[in-house]
Amino acid sequence: MPQTEIRLALEAIPLGGMAEGAAGDDKVLFVRDASGVRAFQAKCPHLGAPLAKGEICGKRIYCPWHKAAFSLADGGLEEPPALDGLTRYPVRIEGAEAVATLTPEPVKQPARTGGATPGRVVIVGTGAAAVACVTTLRREGYAGPVTMVGREAHPPYDRTKLSKQFLAKPTPPEKTVIEPDFAQAHGVERITAEVTRVDPASRTVTLSDGRDVGGDAILVATGSRATMPDFPGKDLDGVFTLRSLDDAVRVSEAAGDGKRVVVVGAGFIGMEAAAFLTKRGCAVTVLAREEVPFAKRFGEEVGRALKHYHETNGVTFRQGSVAEIEGSGRVESVAMKEGGSLPADIVLVGAGAKPETGVISGVTPDENGGLPVGGDLRLAEGVWIAGDIAAFPETASGQTARIEHWRLAEQHGAHVARAMLGSTERFAGAPFFWSNQGDKRLDYGGYAPGFDRIVMQGDPSALDFIAFYVRGDRATAACSIGRNGPFTAFLHLLGEGRLPPAAEIEAGADLVALARG
Repeated sequence: MPQTEIRLALEAIPLGGMAEGAAGDDKVLFVRDASGVRAFQAKCPHLGAPLAKGEICGKRIYCPWHKAAFSLADGGLEEPPALDGLTRYPVRIEGAEAVATLTPEPVKQPARTGGATPGRVVIVGTGAAAVACVTTLRREGYAGPVTMVGREAHPPYDRTKLSKQFLAKPTPPEKTVIEPDFAQAHGVERITAEVTRVDPASRTVTLSDGRDVGGDAILVATGSRATMPDFPGKDLDGVFTLRSLDDAVRVSEAAGDGKRVVVVGAGFIGMEAAAFLTKRGCAVTVLAREEVPFAKRFGEEVGRALKHYHETNGVTFRQGSVAEIEGSGRVESVAMKEGGSLPADIVLVGAGAKPETGVISGVTPDENGGLPVGGDLRLAEGVWIAGDIAAFPETASGQTARIEHWRLAEQHGAHVARAMLGSTERFAGAPFFWSNQGDKRLDYGGYAPGFDRIVMQGDPSALDFIAFYVRGDRATAACSIGRNGPFTAFLHLLGEGRLPPAAEIEAGADLVALARG
C-alpha cells in the first residue's frame, strides 16, 4: 500500500516559521529554519489545538491554547500540559515543495546524565504532579517499579476540565480521564488507599489499613482539599464543593436545566462554574465579599471587564457573605449577613483549598500552608514534594511561592522525575495557568503578589488586552485575553530570564521579536 504523502510549497512555509499542510483529512505541521524543513503532527497531543496557530519562540513551538512547549529541532516535549512529544515524519524536498511521508520516525531515547537509578519509586498522590512524574520517568528510560498511592479509585483525570465544559451539559466522567489504562500502560502498581503518614526519614508511606510502603525515591504530591467554611446548614443536600471528579459529577447531576444556583466566592473555580452552569440553563448568582472579582489579582480594570462580561451572559452578582444556608433537609436559600436571602436549589462553595501537608511527619508548614524546599524541591534525602504543597523559590520574582496551578504541578513532577534519575538542575519553570471565563480564555503567567503597578496594552473592556504586573523595574507576571503572540513571548522570555525592563515594555518593546531571537 502506498504511503500517504503531504506536499506544501516551500514559499508557503516562512523561514523561521511554520505552516500546516493537508491531504484529505491528514495534516502535518511543517517548520522551516536555516537547518531545513521538518514535519510533525499538526495537533497538540494535550487537547488537539492546531499547532500552526501557536508560536515559535527561540527553539520551541508553543501550543496556542495551553502553552505546552515542544523542541523545534525534534518535537520533544519541553513543557506540559502535554505529556508526550510530537510525532515526527520524514521530509524530502522535491523542487519547490516539501513532501512529508506519514510514517512516524522512531523516537530517540534521551541520553542519561548519570547518577544512581532508584530501585523503587513511590508516588503519594494521583494528580498532575504524579502523572507527569510517571510519564517523565518512563520517557527518560526508567524501567524500575513505580507505585502510585491515592484515595481516588479513578484513573488519573484532568482536573482543569471539571469547572468548565464538564458542567455545561451532562458529560460522562470518562471524558476527563487522561489515559483510561494509565497504570497498565506505564507499568505502575496502583494502590487505592488513604495515606495516614509519610515518614521522610525512613522513606515509608503508611496506609489507613496499617500497611507500610517503602521506596528508594518518594514523591509526595498530595495536593489540596476544598475548604468548606463552618456555615450553619453546610451539610444540607444540595451544598457542594468542586475539587474532585466525584464532586463534579454530583454538581452536574444536581444541576439539570433551570435550577437556581448560588456560587459562594468569586475565585477561578466559582467563576468558571458560574459561566458554564449558566450555559446549562441555570439561574446563577455569585455571592462574594468583594465588589469586583479578581481585582486583587488582576487589577480593577480587568476585574470590572470580566464582571461585565459575565453579567451580559446572565450571571448575577451580589456583594456580601453567608450567614446561614437554609433549608429542611435540602437547601432552599442562602441567608446573608448583610440581610436578605437568595433562593437556591444548589449552593456551590468556592472558598479555596487547603494544602494537604498533615500526613508528612516532622515538617512544619510555613504561614501560607506550604512546605519550604529549595530549588531542587527535595524535602529529605530521596524524598521530594511537588504541586500545591511546595513552597519553593520562584525564579523570576525572587520570592518563595506556593502556587496552585495544574501546569506548575506537572512541571514540578517532571522535574522530580529527572532529579530521581540524577539531574542536579534547580527548578526554574515559569508558572502559567489558563481559565475559561465562559467563551473567553484568560492566560496568566508568572508570579506577582503585591505588584506596584500595571502596564496595560489593549482594551480590557473589549476583553482584548495584555496586562503586565510590575514590581520595581521588573514585570514578573502578565495576564491576557486575545493577545496570544505577545503573551506567549512574555512567558518564554520570563522562563529564560530575558525579559526587558518594565520601562521598555511600557515603551512598546517587541516581545515577539525578542522571543524569536
